[in-house]
Amino acid sequence: MKYRPFGNTGMTVSEIGFGANTISGKGSHGYVDESQGAAAVQRAYEVGVTFFDTAEGYSQGRSEEVIGRVLRNKDDVVVCTKVGMGGGPITADRIRSAAEASLSRLRRDAIDVYLLHNPSTELVRDPAVKEVLEVLQRDGLIRTYGVAILASDQLGQGEAVVREQGYSSMEITLNVAEQEAGNGLLAHAGQSGLGVIIRAPMGGGLLTGKYDRTSTFGPGDNRTQTDARPEVLARTERRFAVLDALRVLAAEEGISVVHAALAWVLAQEGVSTVIPGAKDPAQAADNAAATGVTLSQVFLDRLRALA
Repeated sequence: MKYRPFGNTGMTVSEIGFGANTISGKGSHGYVDESQGAAAVQRAYEVGVTFFDTAEGYSQGRSEEVIGRVLRNKDDVVVCTKVGMGGGPITADRIRSAAEASLSRLRRDAIDVYLLHNPSTELVRDPAVKEVLEVLQRDGLIRTYGVAILASDQLGQGEAVVREQGYSSMEITLNVAEQEAGNGLLAHAGQSGLGVIIRAPMGGGLLTGKYDRTSTFGPGDNRTQTDARPEVLARTERRFAVLDALRVLAAEEGISVVHAALAWVLAQEGVSTVIPGAKDPAQAADNAAATGVTLSQVFLDRLRALA
């Protein structure tokens, strides 16, 4: 595994992290047996992954509990969790109690990276919210804090996070089908010393090559296309269109689609860590193996052109 500085925080993280959105029961990407989710976390740690990303809203806190049960208070890992979204509203009055509850589930002395989960830009700039985060940091409950940015306004909100004092990190969406964040935001964030976490590098699993346009997903899975909003259908089609081309290019390069997609993200300026999901130990190990993949500039340019 290769490791990178996490911005100016003084922390070092594995360039391939672990996205724990779906590791316990019913989640946004289907059902995962909790024992398999726990085994995936354990395997990721064994192959060198040191950055684990979760949230209070993932499976109603069960994701944090699994992370806590497997990793406990290991000092060689960086655990990132989030307040908001499915866990409840982000308010100055609730943030401290939410952080304390997350700490209990994670079984850690402190949360390494604490993110506001898809907040409004007004909340990012709210002095009361920032004051609570600063107090939590001063009291030792969290080490650093940042923002998991709204996918619908990454460029605008990302610029706001870069300008605000105190935020040390941002989590954004970037993959070969959705490359917009590469248009200046990544470089700007890196130059500002922010740790940059890349979520959805595999497009919610649609860029792995396991699915195609005929695939169906269960109720509650956010990839379900039946009665989906037009923008969701358009995003899904764009991901599959890119996948069609990615299969051909990866085969020519002699690597898997998964490794090509992850290696492309890691090659982008300003990226600290990328957090693909894994539902079992084999997936966790395969994701981690992408750390050894180096893409030629010609191949990177061809992937850039897919968007």
